[in-house]
Amino acid sequence: MWGRRRLTARRADRDAELLLLAATLALTAFYYFARADTIGVFSPARGWTPMTARPLSALWHFGSAVLLLGLFPVLLARRVTGLSAVRLGLGLGDWRRGIGLLVAGLPLAVLAGKIAAASPAMRAVYPLVPSVDVGDFPSHALGQILYIGAWEALFRGVLLFGLRERLGAGGANVLQTALSVIAHFGRALNETAAAFPAGLVFGWLTLKTGSIWYVAMIHWLVGVSMDWFIVTQARPF
Repeated sequence: MWGRRRLTARRADRDAELLLLAATLALTAFYYFARADTIGVFSPARGWTPMTARPLSALWHFGSAVLLLGLFPVLLARRVTGLSAVRLGLGLGDWRRGIGLLVAGLPLAVLAGKIAAASPAMRAVYPLVPSVDVGDFPSHALGQILYIGAWEALFRGVLLFGLRERLGAGGANVLQTALSVIAHFGRALNETAAAFPAGLVFGWLTLKTGSIWYVAMIHWLVGVSMDWFIVTQARPF
């Protein structure tokens, strides 16, 4: 019995290590090679020096998010942990509780998007595809669904549910939040700061509903409404 417990604990440790390694590789590749913008440094002596690869088009950026942040980690998590897609939070979960969450959360998401759109630092970063205009905004919004869905699949799916057995629900929530905050480095300070409480709350709500999709809808609406307010303010009808 003791030997079986040790074997189970050792396997849980291995699973956690592999998931964290995969998340690290995926986030590093996405940060440096799959951006729609450029991260760089500036100094008076050296001028501007880009630190990331050439920006991708919207199609390639959103497609890379699906592959690197969504598909790759999910497939690995399923193989490594043996958890089904549903147990990784990719099913509907408690849909009644989820619908209640959407009713309460979607209006707040629009409000958060409007507040964020007023920030000069946020307007310097977003929309991630700077050429987006009112006419092509629907396709941009659809691309954002893919991006946010992949983001939630990694942080609130693979890391939260995949590490819950080893770290407990609280530990897994704190860890996925920490990594999601780090993944915001290079964005506006107010966005990165907000990612800490938002990550904890999003993780808690995902655990309550058993699904990433309700939080993903709220997260998406924050971003897409912010982009809409920025675009329409900059380029009014």
